[in-house]
Amino acid sequence: MGWPSLLVLVRHAESEGNLRTANERAEYGVPTHEYALSARGEEQAKITGEYLKKRFDPFDIHYVSYYKRSRSTMGIMYPDIVPYEDPRLAEAQRGIWHTMTEAQIRARFPEEFVRKERENVYQYRPFGGENWPDVELRIHSFLGTLSRDYSGKKVVIVVHGHWLILFQRLVHHFSIEEAIKKYKSTIFGNASITVYRGEDNNGHSRLVLEEENIVPWKGVL
Repeated sequence: MGWPSLLVLVRHAESEGNLRTANERAEYGVPTHEYALSARGEEQAKITGEYLKKRFDPFDIHYVSYYKRSRSTMGIMYPDIVPYEDPRLAEAQRGIWHTMTEAQIRARFPEEFVRKERENVYQYRPFGGENWPDVELRIHSFLGTLSRDYSGKKVVIVVHGHWLILFQRLVHHFSIEEAIKKYKSTIFGNASITVYRGEDNNGHSRLVLEEENIVPWKGVL
């Protein structure tokens, strides 16, 4: 077993969720996994797809999460490809924080703000949601699939921003504190590209970061 020779991670293009605040999303009435791409997001995906084709094509395998914004981004970039859809690639489920405004949560579950502060952003698991270790278990499983099934292959995946930070925590062995700092200070651009290469070092395969957060549409849109 070994890593893919090329692993390209594309954050999904701008969606209608990116254009709303947390409270607006809670009142929107559309589940987070069904957010559509904005018109600007569709253009972002088109430009990023053209960049990928010129620089990396062909890929051996294409992966998406079941979220509409992930599937739509891949569909615009590669309209003739049927990607693998994997639930392990889904963004973190935030439970009540997706469906209730801050005022509603304070009125009905005031203790949640205390619990969230006490347990910190990494450990805290909201009602109906996941904490960061839950997401990392999914990512860890997916990394096993990459290593087992796609050694030496070229793989492109449309991912989510928070998922990507936790992916990097596992690959680079970030501490929890470093991951939280990255979460608070680093935002991967919509339709941005992060590139890893699989390298063999004395018989041990590893993923090596080559480029991070490349935004092909920057300065164009």
